[in-house]
Amino acid sequence: MITNAGLVAGLIVGLVFFLAGILLWRRSVSGGGIIVSAGALLTVGTALYGLAVLKPFVGRTYDEQWHQQIATVEALATLGLLICAAGVVAHALRLPRR
Repeated sequence: MITNAGLVAGLIVGLVFFLAGILLWRRSVSGGGIIVSAGALLTVGTALYGLAVLKPFVGRTYDEQWHQQIATVEALATLGLLICAAGVVAHALRLPRR
């Protein structure tokens, strides 16, 4: 189950991956940095949506609509992290930029 801390942690993790993607992009000729940055932007965007629009609930029960929306947010954030992982693999394999 998603917690309020999980929403904030997703934002922090996304920002760290974005910084890592920028550093990889500047220091290497591989396209991995671009892929990591793209995945991080997806993760940060969904975390910001989760924090700004869905606003974590405090002190009351969660309704079904909130559960559905937060599940979508978590799925997109996970997709962003998978894209980041693909970028790290691309960087490790030194795939050239096109």
